[in-house]
Amino acid sequence: MDKKSGQERVWKNAGMWSDRALDLLAIYAFKSKGEFTMNEFREYAIGRGLEEPYHPNCWGALPAVAAKQLIIKPSGNMFPSERREAHHRLIRGWVRA
Repeated sequence: MDKKSGQERVWKNAGMWSDRALDLLAIYAFKSKGEFTMNEFREYAIGRGLEEPYHPNCWGALPAVAAKQLIIKPSGNMFPSERREAHHRLIRGWVRA
């Protein structure tokens, strides 16, 4: 299974989490004054009561779905992740679409 198929699969099974996450991301992107990372959004969403999804790959699927729905778009910049689990790999910056 490739990455895209895997993300589609976890997203399809995310239940109400996906709806809540998209709603919060739309609000966050609208209020955002500029560029942000999904790590920053994740902190915002959890701070507003969004629970962790049933599968961690739902977080990876979220920006792809949001970009398809024209909520966000890539900024063109990459940043080192601050999450320990990500081992400082580069992550994409996003802006409101």
